[in-house]
Amino acid sequence: MRITSTNNTDKTRYSIGVDLGGTDIKAGFVSSAGDISCRVVLPTDVETGGPKVVAARIAEAIRQVLVNVKTTGIHITSKNLENRRSGNAPDDNVHDIGVGLGAPGLIIAETGVVHFSPNFPGWTDIPLVDYVNAELAKRHAPKRTAPTDTHKQYKPILRAMDNDVNAMTLGELHHGAGVGYKSLVALTLGTGVGGGVVINGKVYHGSQNTAGELGHTIVEPNGRVCGCGNLGCLEAYAGAKNIVQRIQEKIENGRSSRLTDTIKDGVALTPRRIAAAAAAGDTLATEIFAETGRYIGIALTSIAHILNPQIAIIGGGIAEAGEKLLFKSIRTEFSKRAMDIPARMKIVKAHLGNDAGIVGAAMLAMENTYP
Repeated sequence: MRITSTNNTDKTRYSIGVDLGGTDIKAGFVSSAGDISCRVVLPTDVETGGPKVVAARIAEAIRQVLVNVKTTGIHITSKNLENRRSGNAPDDNVHDIGVGLGAPGLIIAETGVVHFSPNFPGWTDIPLVDYVNAELAKRHAPKRTAPTDTHKQYKPILRAMDNDVNAMTLGELHHGAGVGYKSLVALTLGTGVGGGVVINGKVYHGSQNTAGELGHTIVEPNGRVCGCGNLGCLEAYAGAKNIVQRIQEKIENGRSSRLTDTIKDGVALTPRRIAAAAAAGDTLATEIFAETGRYIGIALTSIAHILNPQIAIIGGGIAEAGEKLLFKSIRTEFSKRAMDIPARMKIVKAHLGNDAGIVGAAMLAMENTYP
């Protein structure tokens, strides 16, 4: 991502994006052009306490972003802050700043509730937006030594929360591979397979906030067991641990591979190591990625026939395998199976990488006026 200029004009608007993970909280000051500055990364520390402790950590990350804003000399005024609360004239000495949050799990976006999250055991129907705003309302200084009284000048308000993959999708829509499109789907290929759907320029949540579970599209009836309990889901073939399991099983069944020695040496296999072996000419590793691409192509065929999006954006660590190892087989399988009009859907790699969550969360804040 580009770094925001300190010589901004009144036309530039700002919000703070927060990407909540099981390990880290990543936050940044984001302009309406999608530029990130003043980044902060804090450990989530979910093991040390419950949701209110995590909410306090999120609030701390936001405060530290604002300290960085002040110390880097970025000039912000009420005119270029996003989504001021209506009804009251702004105080020239106190600036409201909208904050957006992307969080893993089943998120009830309209109420700011985490219904369930696999990253946070025991969290059920947690009003995380309320918890974070209660912490932000305290308006105390960040725990680290701060050279300014930034916490008195800026009033951050968490205005919106959504699923982290929906946030990534929103980031790609506004500032990544989805720019210029009104209808798209996004897949993130990581530990699992997440998805997001955009219809008419808006993230689609479905009737009960569960739309976009594209990783659980069935690609092999009676196939491998998925973490959700079903059989043959895309995630059971394209998730990181599943890719590793598939190649390990083939090696154990006698297939030759240069990765055999890696396993014997006690080194854990990862998709990155498998991709490196494939790039070096390992036949089995190449087959595994081609097979993974084939299953993604099958899933995208069903998705294209149901939704008819203009473009499919694929990101996450597995997507870094690249065009030759992965995307070529995705497109080949998709073109073989899709009907002619749905087959016009483009298939591209995500542009924003690890920044998509922060950018998309900030866009959430810019789209929502009230907490």
